[in-house]
Amino acid sequence: MKKWTSFVYSLVCILVTLMACSQDLPEKNDIISLYQKNEEIFIQATADRDYSKLEHINGVQKVYISEEYIDIQCGGAGLGSGTHYYGIFYSADDNLCAVDVACPKNKLVEQDSGYSYREENGDNRYYVEPLGNHFYYYEAHF
Repeated sequence: MKKWTSFVYSLVCILVTLMACSQDLPEKNDIISLYQKNEEIFIQATADRDYSKLEHINGVQKVYISEEYIDIQCGGAGLGSGTHYYGIFYSADDNLCAVDVACPKNKLVEQDSGYSYREENGDNRYYVEPLGNHFYYYEAHF
């Protein structure tokens, strides 16, 4: 009986791990497209300071409002060093590292159509890309 219990426990652990790894994480192009298709709503939300309409856009999971930026979260998953965040943020002063998950601004390097940061002795990574009108696509990996 003990061997059977151990086998079932191991099988459950493997299935849970596989399910967590196979979650559909958002794609960069899908998030950028989400912004482009709803650009007027994004711009109007910042003009009116009413972000409730953003929460109703398919693909937006949560909107976090701070004094320095607006974080429109579009996905994320993981635990510990396997954590990923994806979204769009608004920064009136165009701070590329406005979101809390970001990096030191002076350590960004140009990459593709945006900027990236990779922690020197670790696995933390950050990428940000301007979308226009003070909005930015971002992804952070820990």
